[in-house]
Amino acid sequence: MNDEIKVGLDFGTHQTKICVQRVPDEGRGEPNYEFFQFKDLKGNNQYFLPSIIQVNEDDTLSYGYVDSARMKAQPDEPIKQEVQLEEEFDVAEMAEKLYEKYATAENQPEDMYVLGHMLKIYLQKIKARNAKKNEEAEREYDMQMRDYKGVKNVFRYFKQATFIGGEWNRATIISNRTLCVWYLAYIIFLLEEKYGTNFSINMGIPTDEGTYEAKKRLAVEILATSYYLVEDVYKNDFQSFLNEKYQDLLAKTENKMYSKDLKDEYWINIFPEAYASLTALTSRGKLPTGMSLTADIGGGTTDISFFTIEDGLPMIYKFWSIPKGLNYVADRSGFDYADGDFTKRAHQDVIDKFNRKKHELVYNLVKDLQRKIQDETSIPVQNLRDALKDRILVYSGGGSTYGFLTKPIDTFTDVHVINASIWNEENIKDKAVVSQLSVLLTTAYGLSVSVSDEEVKLKSYHSLFEHLPKKHENTIEEISKDQC
Repeated sequence: MNDEIKVGLDFGTHQTKICVQRVPDEGRGEPNYEFFQFKDLKGNNQYFLPSIIQVNEDDTLSYGYVDSARMKAQPDEPIKQEVQLEEEFDVAEMAEKLYEKYATAENQPEDMYVLGHMLKIYLQKIKARNAKKNEEAEREYDMQMRDYKGVKNVFRYFKQATFIGGEWNRATIISNRTLCVWYLAYIIFLLEEKYGTNFSINMGIPTDEGTYEAKKRLAVEILATSYYLVEDVYKNDFQSFLNEKYQDLLAKTENKMYSKDLKDEYWINIFPEAYASLTALTSRGKLPTGMSLTADIGGGTTDISFFTIEDGLPMIYKFWSIPKGLNYVADRSGFDYADGDFTKRAHQDVIDKFNRKKHELVYNLVKDLQRKIQDETSIPVQNLRDALKDRILVYSGGGSTYGFLTKPIDTFTDVHVINASIWNEENIKDKAVVSQLSVLLTTAYGLSVSVSDEEVKLKSYHSLFEHLPKKHENTIEEISKDQC
């Protein structure tokens, strides 16, 4: 029996997860799910593939893990140079010494005050020069460190740089977009080794309603270019791809330009990550109806959606992708998230700023809803406030494993963190094992159950209130709070 195979590809800033849905031929029977397993350097199976590309000593590339035994030699880390500073002094002490040494019978005691004032001005100038020397030395060291990190032969964060912005890898002829292409080509090779070529891919991207179409086209181009490398350039010869030197691979990488035909040719669907994590929650009545939020905290972004549920499907009224995730908290706290030890080193002021950004977006959303209730309906605003009290907020993603990041947001105070219960009714291979990782694997699962990216359409706030009486249609006394 042939199965219809759909791949939910959660291409992450730090690590990538894959869930594969198989639907029996002609749709007879329930779909079954399997989370793809990758081999680590020791040959052990893992459900996560780190989003890493390494340049090896022979100029080939390896993917997913840092293999020090094969890595191309790197330059020595720069040493911070000692800065020669002008000596600073105590004004009162220096004034007394100079007065005793140079004062004559013509000098008056008040001259000591004048001398002290002049020395204070002189000291300020010395301090300013020293501060400038320190700043210049710090700037020079930072540049040296950036260059040092740029020529590192391990590339991370290329997904975030491609879809959110920022140059995470400086001194290299390889663009972040090209690194995405190569990494995804590697994954396609792995998938085709196991499933053949007859599958579709649903991939998530960090985006909001204003940038979705543009980023969707970019994602299609990247995936199609990856497919072209796998199937047209290397003719599905995985070993030939792995043996290629990166300079030659670069020459053979031909970026594809978006077209609807290209998208259809490779069976590609691209979803907002906010939507992808949502679809895992709304099937089979896993959440009650009503106005709710999800927040998926990843390495590079935090993806939030405001939605209701209609006929078991998510109806999204607003979604955001905040360019702040675990990377942001770690970087602003002075360390690289890849170094680990996140909990002990994250600064409270950075955590507070991260949480405030989430609150700001949702606060503005609630205010907007209140304005629309006032302008368009005869429902008292207080009814909306009552309806929004203690609403559901569901957290997922790697950041949801840290309690200090999963706080209530405005009126959405009924906080839930994704757990194994979302898969109770699903036919999932190794369910007992993967359920323990549900908070991290939910988006991949949500992508595998998503049907078509053409269905991702925002509903307007007008439709959210369309069942309510329009302004002046009813008196306030006739309106029940339950209508909100």
